[in-house]
Amino acid sequence: MNKLFVATIATLLTNSTANASCLNPNADTRLRTFCVAETLLGNAVTLNEALLLDTLLKREGYATGIGLANPVDTSTTQTFVSPVLDYNTNINGGNPNRPLVLGGLEFTGDEEFLRKEGIVAGVGAGVNGRSIVGEGRYLDYGIAANYAYSPQHGLSTVRGSANLCSRNHIANQWYMDACGDTTRLVRDLAAETNSGLSLSTAKLFTTGNGAYHSASVGVRRYYAEAYQQNQIQLGWNTVRNRGAYTAINAAFGETVASQLSLRRSVSATVGTTVFNRALTATVVYSYADGGKLLGFERNDTTRSINISYGLTQNMSLNVGYRSIDSTIEYFSEQEPIVSVQFATLRF
Repeated sequence: MNKLFVATIATLLTNSTANASCLNPNADTRLRTFCVAETLLGNAVTLNEALLLDTLLKREGYATGIGLANPVDTSTTQTFVSPVLDYNTNINGGNPNRPLVLGGLEFTGDEEFLRKEGIVAGVGAGVNGRSIVGEGRYLDYGIAANYAYSPQHGLSTVRGSANLCSRNHIANQWYMDACGDTTRLVRDLAAETNSGLSLSTAKLFTTGNGAYHSASVGVRRYYAEAYQQNQIQLGWNTVRNRGAYTAINAAFGETVASQLSLRRSVSATVGTTVFNRALTATVVYSYADGGKLLGFERNDTTRSINISYGLTQNMSLNVGYRSIDSTIEYFSEQEPIVSVQFATLRF
């Protein structure tokens, strides 16, 4: 991201509340650009607003922008580093600390393999970037790694991830995206890799009154350690030039024989500003079925709420709660969500 882009956004955030709301960080760059363009359309604008719109359009692959002499790199890469501070309820990937009861049978696990919980601290680092390949077409990509250590237990976790998306404007604010992602988590007692490939289409539109929307539908092929699954994904994201960001996303998965797998999930997010600090709240519901353990069926219902609030310009507090209600009580959980998120250092 070039320095003019950063400086222009900073100036706009100071001088224009309406357009600042368009730039809500929860929204993707495509929806933010659409909101700014529609908000400024037909209105007298400042030079800074014109520069912002020109830069946003060029970053979306429209080489001429609005015609300003404002050079924007067609390929950008950023390296970032950030501290990690979380409360982790399963640092080692262990088992619940209670007996497993199946019918009239009761099993007690080895204490060596019970889960450990506590505060972990560490560092995350990675690289992300964008490469423009044509008019309204670009590639987004990223690679990240996260290391966290528990002084209490002398245990560490390592997480790595990578993603690549091809984003393409087709016509009349219709878009087609193809993406791939993978994540690997390594803990003392367990390691797992989850990946996915997706193809989706999205439409940007406005319903007036300063509301700008992105509606999407797509298919995803999910790759877990023990199975593969086809999923359908739906999304409706809204950003308002004088108000909150909202998003509703849903996913539906096919039945996978003898494997606990997602059947349906719904999430709702609201992002706004409270006392001049960013506040984001997300509620998630999901249901998984198909699992079997020694002939007993396992179905899980998960509910969670997470709230993130900016304590300072460089630090946010994330708090929440997650519950899992399983037909096999051994897998039922109630746990807090607590973490501190620090602003990333970018190079």
